[in-house]
Amino acid sequence: MTTSVPSLRSTRKDLGAFYSPRALVEPLVAWAINSRHDRVLDPSCGDGIFLDACARRLLSLGARPTEAAAGLIGIDTNPQAIAVTTAVLSSTLRQPPRGLHRMDFFKADLTVSEICAEGGVGAVVGNPPYIRYQGFTGAMRAQALKRAAMAGVELTQLTSSWAPFVVHSATFLKPEGRLAFILPAELIHASYAEAIRQWLRTRFGRVTMVSFRRSVFPGVQERVVLLLAARYGDPCPGTLGLVEVEDATELRSMDEVIAKSRVFGPGSEPGKWLPGHAAGPAVGQLTRLEKDSQFVPLGRLAKANIGFVTGANDFFVLSPQSARALRLPMKSLQPCVMKARQIPGAFLAGPDYQALYDADERCLLWRPQAPLSPAEKAYVRRGIGVGVSRRFKCRMRNPWYVVPGVIRPDAFFTYMSDSVPRLCLNEAGLVATNNLLTIRMHGVAPELRRAMIVGFYNSATLFSMEWIGRSYGGGVLKLEPREADRILVPDLTVIRSQARKLEKLADRLHIELCAGRRGSIRAVIEQIDELVLHRGNDESRDGVVALSAARERLMGARRISANG
Repeated sequence: MTTSVPSLRSTRKDLGAFYSPRALVEPLVAWAINSRHDRVLDPSCGDGIFLDACARRLLSLGARPTEAAAGLIGIDTNPQAIAVTTAVLSSTLRQPPRGLHRMDFFKADLTVSEICAEGGVGAVVGNPPYIRYQGFTGAMRAQALKRAAMAGVELTQLTSSWAPFVVHSATFLKPEGRLAFILPAELIHASYAEAIRQWLRTRFGRVTMVSFRRSVFPGVQERVVLLLAARYGDPCPGTLGLVEVEDATELRSMDEVIAKSRVFGPGSEPGKWLPGHAAGPAVGQLTRLEKDSQFVPLGRLAKANIGFVTGANDFFVLSPQSARALRLPMKSLQPCVMKARQIPGAFLAGPDYQALYDADERCLLWRPQAPLSPAEKAYVRRGIGVGVSRRFKCRMRNPWYVVPGVIRPDAFFTYMSDSVPRLCLNEAGLVATNNLLTIRMHGVAPELRRAMIVGFYNSATLFSMEWIGRSYGGGVLKLEPREADRILVPDLTVIRSQARKLEKLADRLHIELCAGRRGSIRAVIEQIDELVLHRGNDESRDGVVALSAARERLMGARRISANG
């Protein structure tokens, strides 16, 4: 029975797989396969588009259909994928393929006879499944991380599925083999992918990363990059090439694209593999600011963490009207914020919270104290009845209905932002859900905190966030707590010397952030730059211009990707 592609696509999406456009596949395959005798592996063959392109490439190089059929190996855990790939290759080669295997790739090893017989393959191509760490769990994760460790890469629990896939795939290559993958852009910027980046440099003689200014994956918001790794097993330390192109139309000749890349020798690559012109001299400027002790990591002055985790915000975080209707006592209701929209500016004071309350927004955390009132006992019974008590985070608590880890931070940080990430001083003494980061400013005296908040909005810090953070689908910039701790901010000596002038800008900064006017906020940033960055010389001003321009480019790349 022939399996329809639509039903396969639905299943594959559940497995973290997305269909690759031919405009990306064909250039990758043409680069990876250099000889009619090459044997090729696609470790997650899906709808067969990579293997079909491989078959056509081998035929174009002079291979007979029987030779091409013998040289193609595909693995997939989904029987529908194997059925579709079989049909596709049978049509192209006019004979059934011999090397398709329905199996878990992480259970595949060199005992697969078609691979072991030749000592490995000349090329591995494909688009590994992408499952974020939250869904990449259980035995599947354990086996994948074990495979990566066997190949010499220790990956963290924050790893998404594609990372061990890359490592295990390379073990099937013979010496001098090539690896050509479409991967999430996490490879070039995620902290957990640093081990992969280092490993690639030690296992391949040449690594090239290709990124795109525009979206190239229809229907998928996640940004992608192309990984081209050549000369597997080269004993000499490899080079790294970084290149950025507009879109897939510039990939007609992958060798020409590689020739345009900026090449880094062993040990000289940037910490984040952001290709092309995106950073320019701005990273060097950040380094100088830190070296001169003008700027320090935020973690030296403060500590970022997630807000409280309820396990069921819809049950525990209530609007004032809902709380009154349930007759919950006010002593058990703690004022809170639960989303970035509720902290639009740089300061959150009592009147701001009152506005949320009057608008009947969800801004009250129910955190009962013993003994429970009759109304609270009824609410507990309701939670049990609708299954809240059985949710994962709730059933791990005793009692299940008391939310732990609730603190009043000194500030909030919007760790997912489509424009300017906001550090907001918590003057109202609120608490926050884990939709926001909480900041404890242990190294900043209370009298300097308003000035510190204002000083945060300078070109160096704003670029630092773009450089350190991760670009996600929809043009969103995300910073986890450990990444937020690495953001470079003005040192306290700088803040203290300019405290009065910075505080005079506080109200205007707050108003412009709330209004969201890009032109107006840029003017305020320029004034803050004058106080915390300029040293009264042209060299300093040139550095600030470079920082501002680099930030705009990175922001622009995120937005272009979001808009396709």
